[in-house]
Amino acid sequence: MLSKCAICGGTSFKRVVRRSTWAIWACIDCTNAFTFPAPANDLQYDDHAFFKISDDKEIRWRQGAAEIIGLVTGAGCRGTFLDVGFGNGFLIEEALSAGFDAQGIEASHSAVESARQRGLRVQEGYLQQGSFADSVFDIVAMNHVLEHSADPEAMLRIARDLVKPGGYLFLGQTNYFGTIPHLLGTRWYGWVPSEHYTHFSIAGLTLLLKKAGFEVSVVWQSPLFWDWINFSRTPLARWPSTALNNLAVVITRAKIGIPFVPDGFFVLARKSESLSEI
Repeated sequence: MLSKCAICGGTSFKRVVRRSTWAIWACIDCTNAFTFPAPANDLQYDDHAFFKISDDKEIRWRQGAAEIIGLVTGAGCRGTFLDVGFGNGFLIEEALSAGFDAQGIEASHSAVESARQRGLRVQEGYLQQGSFADSVFDIVAMNHVLEHSADPEAMLRIARDLVKPGGYLFLGQTNYFGTIPHLLGTRWYGWVPSEHYTHFSIAGLTLLLKKAGFEVSVVWQSPLFWDWINFSRTPLARWPSTALNNLAVVITRAKIGIPFVPDGFFVLARKSESLSEI
């Protein structure tokens, strides 16, 4: 059980879900939730293979990257672009296509090598103070990165230093308040208890961003997953999880639930002139 919320300092929690080896507890005050016990460490992605996807999934991943760039350009963002934890590099490529001066940083050596082979400007390592000069980016993107940090506020403050005055931070996050997490419980693929420290609510992330020196400009809610898994290509032992995944796709596409709440969201936040005193 947790004793104090790492984000707001609250001391009252309620259990969201529990399995034999892990549980998710939500802070009653700020509504952000936390994995207990926490992941072993947040420096485990040096050779992470998350960036490797099958050819039949690449189209959808590239479409997702294009959708994100469409959101930020539609909000008026232009200029220099940094993708933190860029993974497969598709977001950098889409940003370049949209006219951004784009680059990235990623801990996985294999992912960095793959990106460099495609001519992308990337840096290997974890984001930390001194990774880049201050106030050089018009937009810093962290798409499903913040939940992997043991200290998300510190990561956001580093990002704030990198952003130009009036610049933006883009975040993609899971939403455990969504309809699918409520229906699937511990089977929801968004928990990832071995890697995710924090499970943000929109209100809770807004509070954290304010503490770190950002003001939320736009929030877009969007489902995490749209793709079917083919049973014929799946080992028999994984059929139950495949069935649950496909059920989640049905729920997402049919928007089952009254009201239906997507299990993911995007946030565009503008750099504030000063840090919050919260």
